[in-house]
Amino acid sequence: MSNDRPLIEGVVANLPLFWSVTPAQRQSVAAAAWTVSGARGASLVQAGSRLPGVFAVAYGAVKLALRNGGSGEHLLRVVAARQTFGEASALLGRPAPYDAVVLADAKLVVIPSAPLHGLIEREPRFARALVANLAEGHLQLCAEIGSATLQRGAERLARYLDELADSGANGDECTVELPLSKTLVAARLGMKKETLSRLLRQLVEAGVIAVSRRSVTIRDRERLRAAAGIRRSGD
Repeated sequence: MSNDRPLIEGVVANLPLFWSVTPAQRQSVAAAAWTVSGARGASLVQAGSRLPGVFAVAYGAVKLALRNGGSGEHLLRVVAARQTFGEASALLGRPAPYDAVVLADAKLVVIPSAPLHGLIEREPRFARALVANLAEGHLQLCAEIGSATLQRGAERLARYLDELADSGANGDECTVELPLSKTLVAARLGMKKETLSRLLRQLVEAGVIAVSRRSVTIRDRERLRAAAGIRRSGD
């Protein structure tokens, strides 16, 4: 555990949730935290279990998914480095509603609820940051569920690429880097890797994008937005 202390302190210091508190308060939070590791496929949290605290991903990736009791699952979210999950369940002391499974070898920092409750009571700025974090997560979850249930795979991919691109690059070419491997991007979009590869190939053949490893050059932003079902303002 002693070897993980610098990592824990670095993760806590780089979480936007703690930017409004003092260095001494961040140190206090880090001192109460610990790490957990998992190889790909490892189960970190099972639906119905109590969480020991808020999980912050140091590196790797974790998927949060709902299961139907059988082999079927509904992906809620892919959590990557410097992102967190479990805030609502940990702070309310309620069972987790989802499974958390490692997608890529990961190490996470577990921040227990007690120091967070203390900051909520003493630091209004931290309380506001926590509310904003939970609200943003709720909106993101709604958007992702809506995308997964209401959009076709091609639309989900096109919208994802458009969101990665600079909002100011309306008509010009721009290149974006996929923040995750193609396997994880596919999981993030609720599709198989083979489906993602096929859809990327279709966009390449149509002249909308060019792909080199994890770099994607958007050659025609308007056609990409049309494929995503995004209307221009004024249309």
